[in-house]
Amino acid sequence: MVCLLGLSACNAETPVDPELSSRLQSMSQAIIEGALAPLDEEQASMLTSMGAEYMEYVFENSLGMKVNGNGMVTGFDSWNRAISEIGAFKEITGYNVKYNSKGDGIIVQADVTCENGDGQVEIIYEDDLNNTVNSVAFNVNYTFGEKMGRAGLNTLLGMGTVFVVLILISIIISLFNYIPKIQEIFAKDKFDEAAAESIPEKAEEESEDLTDDSELVAVISAAIAAYEQSTKGSAVSARGADDFVVRSIIRRK
Repeated sequence: MVCLLGLSACNAETPVDPELSSRLQSMSQAIIEGALAPLDEEQASMLTSMGAEYMEYVFENSLGMKVNGNGMVTGFDSWNRAISEIGAFKEITGYNVKYNSKGDGIIVQADVTCENGDGQVEIIYEDDLNNTVNSVAFNVNYTFGEKMGRAGLNTLLGMGTVFVVLILISIIISLFNYIPKIQEIFAKDKFDEAAAESIPEKAEEESEDLTDDSELVAVISAAIAAYEQSTKGSAVSARGADDFVVRSIIRRK
């Protein structure tokens, strides 16, 4: 119990000096009513497109404030997105000033009312001599129904994306069964092309006429005569190669 009480005491917020709090509230009002609210979306986009250094120059010369240029560019974007949802700015209804968790910065939360809703502009100041503006953000106060609707939409989009990706992966995996068949088709086409190229050569070889080769004809005729003489005896001994006419010669494979 002592440890718990000690930890809770360590987490106690340090109160902001009333004079400093009043000055930061005035600065916050000047930022909201003098810089953010008067500019429409087109003017704000043109201003932020000039860059962070130009933003710092404008605030220092027009409002006499030290600001972080990048933080203000982000602040204008946040303001424009919120205004597009809840309508034009109407008034500031209250402030809450406190130190951040580290104690090196001061957070000013300004409650604002717009045409179609309300929200909270959070401005973070550095705890230095100039109270440099570090960042600005506009948080819209959504109703319970709006929060549930946005949560349901986010859940639907997240789960839908996952299931769509899983379906695509399953389709791709199922297509792997057709890869061997496609390879066989391409391999068959290549084999048919090679066979088609080789068939004319084979036909040309088979159709080659060798009967004009006189030496080959004489050798074949003599071989036939010798075979006939050896098998049939003297009855055909008188027959010579002239008794045979070679009409065609077919080359053995």
